[in-house]
Amino acid sequence: MKKMLIVSFDLIRKGEVNTSLSIASNLAFLKGQQNYGTDFVVMNISFNMFEVPSSFSEIYFLSKFQENKIEFEKLDTIAISAYIWSEYLVNKLIATIKKNGFSGKIALGGYQVSYSTREELTIDYPQSDIFIFGYAEKALLLSLYLQKETKQHYLNETLNIEEIPSVYLTKEIDVVENQKMVRIETKRGCPYKCSFCAHRDLRGEKIKKHSLDKIFSELAFLKDKNVQRINVLDPVFNTGSNYLSILDELIRINYSGEITFQTRFENINGKLGNIFLNKIEKLNATLEFGLQTIIESEYKVINRNNNIHKIKEVMKQLSDRNISYEISLIYGLPNQTIDSFKKSIDFVLESSCEKVYAYPLMLLKGTELFSQKKRFNLVEKSIGDFNIPVVVQSDSFTEVDYYKMQELSESLNNSKKERFL
Repeated sequence: MKKMLIVSFDLIRKGEVNTSLSIASNLAFLKGQQNYGTDFVVMNISFNMFEVPSSFSEIYFLSKFQENKIEFEKLDTIAISAYIWSEYLVNKLIATIKKNGFSGKIALGGYQVSYSTREELTIDYPQSDIFIFGYAEKALLLSLYLQKETKQHYLNETLNIEEIPSVYLTKEIDVVENQKMVRIETKRGCPYKCSFCAHRDLRGEKIKKHSLDKIFSELAFLKDKNVQRINVLDPVFNTGSNYLSILDELIRINYSGEITFQTRFENINGKLGNIFLNKIEKLNATLEFGLQTIIESEYKVINRNNNIHKIKEVMKQLSDRNISYEISLIYGLPNQTIDSFKKSIDFVLESSCEKVYAYPLMLLKGTELFSQKKRFNLVEKSIGDFNIPVVVQSDSFTEVDYYKMQELSESLNNSKKERFL
């Protein structure tokens, strides 16, 4: 019987479930195969990034593997998630695993892999055998049966999202009574092309929707568990054809917990926009808007056109209806200055938005902005938690300016806000 271990680096806070939505989705798919338990089995060990040492510790990781009774010599494949917050750990972990008895295949997946070129991957991860582009469910299954060779394999398997069982109904995510918070998705991908963002499918550029039956079943399950808060992870919830039906179902089942939706101002428009707000008023909902900037020279260069007049109009409607909402901005953008960043902050505050957050610009592999570093002389520096590189200098601002913008961001009400990467 073939054995696979999935190693994930997750951001788990107090009161949250212990398995991330993405890992649970992979596990639910793999365990749903007819030959699971006869031909192969899969295990997961999750490292909570809030507990992992800031610099790599071989002793720490080996002790965790031992606690979970992981025997490297009995494993055929170890799959490792590679994200921007765990980048500094991956290669050192692979070396440690191989030094301590593992001779099978190493498979890597995640944003750091999905949007890199084959040439970059060979250089960045020389000890990996398999690279998984895009959604991992089917590719993980295939990787189990690949032979270990001197050449590296590159997998990019088409996914029918309907083949993925519910992570909640299969209990891949263990939800207790009165659970503080869970995450769900109703769709994957984004129709917009912001140059800094990797939420959309950068290769296929398609949106994949979960069936309404599955979504409704999950909502009923979470209501029965009296979950206190649901974060909907769709990059833009109020797009497509199903979002109003999902709101109707939340109202029908009388879900009274908090629920958050990532939304777009310009989509709250006309008759449908009014219907959307009418339904939101009936829920304990918060709308999250990634405004990023109101400065034309900044939003145009990141392909994030903002209709400032429409944004003002919607913000007034939200205030008049007493609908909870929050806005996030980015500092470190091309063409940005301290003064222009202040203008974006002032615009939001003057519109009576009570929850304003600002985050530094990160250059994610595969995004258009990542490839434009030289064009704007973007300089990165690894600072803060998880050694994540952020842009601290460009043609339009100095590193000193960056720290002043950082101070401005911390003066908002986001000093204790933790962003889900």
